[in-house]
Amino acid sequence: MTRMQAQLHRLNHAHYWLNSLLCLPLPLALTVSLPLSPTLSSAILAAPVVLALTAAARRRSDNIETLHATITSQIRLFNFCGLAFTAKQIGLSAYWIVAYVAAWFAVSFFFPQPPYLGPHKLRTLTGDEFESEVLLLPPASTFQSDATGKAPRIVELPASSPSSSTPPAGSAPAAPSKDTFHLTLFHADYSSKSRDLQYSLAYLSNLYSSPSLRFGLLDASAPECASAFSDLGLATGPTSLDLPLLRLYKAGKIVEQRPLGEEEARSEVRRKRVEERRRQRAEKAKKREREEAEESESGSDDGDDESENEREVEQERALSRYNWDMSAAAIERTFKLRERSRLPNPPPPS
Repeated sequence: MTRMQAQLHRLNHAHYWLNSLLCLPLPLALTVSLPLSPTLSSAILAAPVVLALTAAARRRSDNIETLHATITSQIRLFNFCGLAFTAKQIGLSAYWIVAYVAAWFAVSFFFPQPPYLGPHKLRTLTGDEFESEVLLLPPASTFQSDATGKAPRIVELPASSPSSSTPPAGSAPAAPSKDTFHLTLFHADYSSKSRDLQYSLAYLSNLYSSPSLRFGLLDASAPECASAFSDLGLATGPTSLDLPLLRLYKAGKIVEQRPLGEEEARSEVRRKRVEERRRQRAEKAKKREREEAEESESGSDDGDDESENEREVEQERALSRYNWDMSAAAIERTFKLRERSRLPNPPPPS
């Protein structure tokens, strides 16, 4: 399957077809109802194209699903405003405008944007699978009551117990390994950024999935994942800023994450402070104030700096969340997927 065929297959869903049809009413109504000059006809037809190119140019994500959603939303808004302002000229009543808005909302409600429709190797994990395969935690204890009817007692399952070693039917076998990297997306259905990441990660899983690198998704809306989110201290409500979150694990430890975690943000703040002090020292050296520069550098780790760190760390984390590039190429570079997949013939950089 060629790249173009794969993209058309991914867009072969009622959501994309219906939203594309909602982009047509205004150009068709103007073309049919008004005796237009060639110049005006060209302008009407060019307006959606210009809007599409503008949306495509400023959209940072590079997946075809998000690009389609951005372009069609711009053109649908153009259709609504155009129908409202030209209703009298083209002989439309307010009923048609209301009908267009109702159709827009009906499509959005009954045909929401689907998940990734192409082939992928992104595995949806349960909370237990995440803890055992990614965090490498031991199997959970089970409760067993004795014949006397007393309170249940905790019994650890042996490592060779069939109930703990046999994977559920239909699931991919995944032997936990300390040498395997796990790129895991903590997903939230309500977040458009989370959908963008799911599309990008599904695409990347086709390129880099290997025994050394696995791709997983943890859905906040799934009941079986609630305990995992709670244990990690990640809020899952619609107003939460914790999700979406992308983490790379190895041997149960976080290797890299985006947006930045607290420790990463602290490191970034320290790096910026060191660079700023070096710049100040260079300026003071030019002004023959080398001694004052050395004194200012010697106090770099005192309590005053630490008290200021909290505010700067929060600002750094907020900036990383706001400026997060969720394209497949950026994820590939940030998490070094080509190197960590250890594939004999890795694909070229995106």
